[in-house]
Amino acid sequence: MTAKRALFGIALLALTPGSASAMVPDADGEMRQYVRARLADADGMPEAAASSYAKLLQASPTDRRLALRTYRQALTAGNFKLAGQAARQLDSLAALPNDGTLMLFSEAVAARDWRLADQIATRIDREQVFGFLVPVMRGWVAFGRGSSDAARLSAPSGGSQLANAYSRDHHILIELAMGKDEALDDIRKLAAANDSRSLRLQLAAGALFAKRGQIEKARLALEGRAPELARARAQLDAGRPIPGAVDSAERGLSDLFAQLAIDVKGDGRSPISLQLARMACYMAPTNAAAMIATADLLSGNGYNESALKLTLQVPADNPLYEVARQQRSGILMLMGDRQAALGDAERAAERPGAPSNAFVELGGILSDLERHEEAAQAYQKAIDRDDAEGVKSWVHLFLKAGALDRSGDWEGAKALLRQANALAPGQAMILNYLGYGMLDRGENLAEAQTYIERASGLDPNDAAIADSLGWLYYKRGNYRGAIPALERAVAGDPGQSVMNEHLGDAYWAVGRRMEARYSWRAALVQADKASADRINRKLSDGPGETLSANDR
Repeated sequence: MTAKRALFGIALLALTPGSASAMVPDADGEMRQYVRARLADADGMPEAAASSYAKLLQASPTDRRLALRTYRQALTAGNFKLAGQAARQLDSLAALPNDGTLMLFSEAVAARDWRLADQIATRIDREQVFGFLVPVMRGWVAFGRGSSDAARLSAPSGGSQLANAYSRDHHILIELAMGKDEALDDIRKLAAANDSRSLRLQLAAGALFAKRGQIEKARLALEGRAPELARARAQLDAGRPIPGAVDSAERGLSDLFAQLAIDVKGDGRSPISLQLARMACYMAPTNAAAMIATADLLSGNGYNESALKLTLQVPADNPLYEVARQQRSGILMLMGDRQAALGDAERAAERPGAPSNAFVELGGILSDLERHEEAAQAYQKAIDRDDAEGVKSWVHLFLKAGALDRSGDWEGAKALLRQANALAPGQAMILNYLGYGMLDRGENLAEAQTYIERASGLDPNDAAIADSLGWLYYKRGNYRGAIPALERAVAGDPGQSVMNEHLGDAYWAVGRRMEARYSWRAALVQADKASADRINRKLSDGPGETLSANDR
């Protein structure tokens, strides 16, 4: 055991006095098992942690806290047998959390025990927390039983907006699964939203029609510019099957839980969202969307190795394969294996007919590696791909502009930012980048002010834009006017070094020396060496600014 791990174990002993002895008779041995479980979890090894908790739970079956920890850790690890055992144990102790009832439901669905699943759905309705899911649950359970009531049960019924959103989507999927092809019209109407929910419906419908040999209907379902749709159409044209048909209750309910996991994700660290995603994988182990959602949440909670393994399970013939592959590159970057991520992205970009997002991914990794000229070249290939397909993306122009700027070519960057602004004149981030770039270089401050003030009007709560506005006022001598904007920027992003330094400069300029030094010290926390040297000089001697007569 490393010194770090040993210290962590000692800390656990200190933090939980008497807790292990209360759990089990053999306090010393079981305390070691408990510490082993906690260390495994802290080291991103959920499988080992779940195994240790299982052993503890066998020795102390009435301990509610231990049963709950075992349940959550087992689900995190994807140990569904243990998760089910712990959930039933919690239920017998009257300590099952509301999401635990969803686990019991998932078990019944995975076993195709539709009678039990229906009973648990009634319980979920009674518990209310996840009651908004019950109409869809009952619809898919009825479909699993072969009941003709499935579509009726899942139809939106004038309940809450949340319930109706899920009911709308799954009512369509159930109708399609029941052979009601007219539901295709509803999918084509929803496709206009061009969002993740409509994409999911399109892929499901296209895969289902293709599986049934209804090629023209599959083609209609798969219309759109999304790379996933293009990939599915290519497989259709080649006469290859398209995975992802939602034609079973297990798959439909898996999609429901995966979507809910995404919807409640928040910052990605919610244990509930991760466990919902795991349940989605339990009910339909081949559901690529559920795998991708689970991998995202595992990575967000620090379980990068487990997440990486899961992305490898998405097969190459799935329309979502490229999403999983890009996710894998992102996880490799998080783990510090940048060369592996780069190699993966380069291979994807070299494939014939590689989509523009493959070049965007490559450009992003090259930028992270500070290979900015090569990043700009990758982004240019994305732009070339757009041109070949007759589309224009201001995002790709914006990304290349950033890479050119970081490589030292501000003039080239500025020209691209102007093109991007002409293409999307209401984008605050373009206006802010263009305005701040000019401001930082002392170019045409009146024009820079026009861009920045317009950006601020479009997005007044953005911290970076507030910083640009405040720094603009400072540069133009309006120190007192600069302070409210800079304070707003720091409040929105307290750890940002540049914003704190700017605020310190403005405070100093109006004579608020103590507050200036406080802001500069805050700026030092995240400053690089060159910035730290500059800030330390300010702390020693001040920035050398003089007050205008109007600001004294």
